[in-house]
Amino acid sequence: MINAIKESSPGVLLIRILVAAIIVIGTYNPSGKSVYHWVTNNENPMDAWVILVAIIAILLNIGLLIAAWKALGMLGTTIILIFFAAVAYLSLQEGWISPDNVDSVQWGALILYSVFLGIGLAGAILWRRATGQVVVDEAEEGQ
Repeated sequence: MINAIKESSPGVLLIRILVAAIIVIGTYNPSGKSVYHWVTNNENPMDAWVILVAIIAILLNIGLLIAAWKALGMLGTTIILIFFAAVAYLSLQEGWISPDNVDSVQWGALILYSVFLGIGLAGAILWRRATGQVVVDEAEEGQ
């Protein structure tokens, strides 16, 4: 069963969204239990462990963003952002997110950002399954 989930597009997408969500929400969330809050509320913010964990969190977020950007490109990112704008508008209109409640807006943004990163991480796999084309990086000339 685990192999079936790993080899299916929905399974791959959900796992990658979950990984992105753990990293994003672990880095910052409005509940006050995140790396950001641990660093800012720490008695000794210059402690080596605090600095190391903060750097790791930042690097993980940057790595996810770069991977998503490389997989989706400008067009894919634009399409996803337009779709997410529509989802955000629907969420506000239906009252799922209250514009007066900053925490609900932040949670909504974190969830959409995590989904974006997860789609980006699974982008090449989803593209290959949808079109049959393999995505490859172009090597610079002379290599």
